[in-house]
Amino acid sequence: MDVHSTRQQLFANELKVLRRNFSTTGTTSFLPIYLQTLMSGEKLSFNLYVKVSANDQQEVTFLPFLEAEEVLEPSWVEVLDKLGVDRFYFRRRDLERVIAYLNNHLLLFDSQKGRNHSKEKLLVLVEHLNFSLYRAFNSPHLGRFIHLAQTQVERLVQLLQKDIASLKLVWELLYRNYSLYNHSLNVCLLGIGLMLFSHKSRYDSLIVGLACLFHDLGLTRVPEELRYHRDSWDGEEWETIKKHPQLGYQMLKECESIPPEVLQLVLEHHENADGSGYPRGLSLNQQHPWTRIIRLVDAYDGLTGHRPNQQPLAPFAALKSLQNQVSPKGPRFDPRTLKNFIRFLALP
Repeated sequence: MDVHSTRQQLFANELKVLRRNFSTTGTTSFLPIYLQTLMSGEKLSFNLYVKVSANDQQEVTFLPFLEAEEVLEPSWVEVLDKLGVDRFYFRRRDLERVIAYLNNHLLLFDSQKGRNHSKEKLLVLVEHLNFSLYRAFNSPHLGRFIHLAQTQVERLVQLLQKDIASLKLVWELLYRNYSLYNHSLNVCLLGIGLMLFSHKSRYDSLIVGLACLFHDLGLTRVPEELRYHRDSWDGEEWETIKKHPQLGYQMLKECESIPPEVLQLVLEHHENADGSGYPRGLSLNQQHPWTRIIRLVDAYDGLTGHRPNQQPLAPFAALKSLQNQVSPKGPRFDPRTLKNFIRFLALP
């Protein structure tokens, strides 16, 4: 089917569009991109596809919607929004073009002085960071891409620090689909948001943001099938999973630009308040002060995200689940941090 036929059928609501994408790893040669991050009225530098279910079966296919050098018409965006089409897909091989395109979109925002584009700019920045993280995690030359991702986290902290109203946008920016990259970025957003909500400094918020972004880097050295099937791990597989904080620590240690506090937080991000965590079973007073924040937002996003074979919990149901995790030695999650997180979640 050509692009004109796809558009005609899509606008006539004759295609069964699939909106959920559980994984952005090796299962497909396509990656999702949100409609709101595209520049209407401007030419694309890559092809766009729509993900559909063929003949009401489980078979999934990607149909061409726009070709490179075509313009995304503003009138189409309104129709797509009414149809509930919030994302398109591009070929993995076009990743560099997509990152460059999103960078140009950010530059366009910077050139429009005097106009408030906070939400739109944050959406594009987060999508740019998501793809930058994907590229970093999949590159044999980790250092250069890690540095580029760091720069984007700095911009993210600056934007969110501008005013308290911008922190409310964090909840709208979270990715609802689960992948290693989406999850890492969600944890980054939640960590930065909670730090700024708690009136922590820009530097401390940046440290937490970087640690959250890279906390699961070690999982890139773990077989993909283990990452997404947590309920079926046997003893040996669980021991493999438990190595990922140390693996991530070692990988980041080779990057000179990573602050020591970030390394410590990545190593400790599965340490619990009651000392039952891993890899070292540290008690709360032995941990870095921000470990309890990363541990909490990591667990929260794990409960509320759309993982394969797992129904996501509603936000307050997830909080209740976290509150109920108590051992004979005390709560698994720091009660003061959890209480503050609930206040952040209820931000009007």
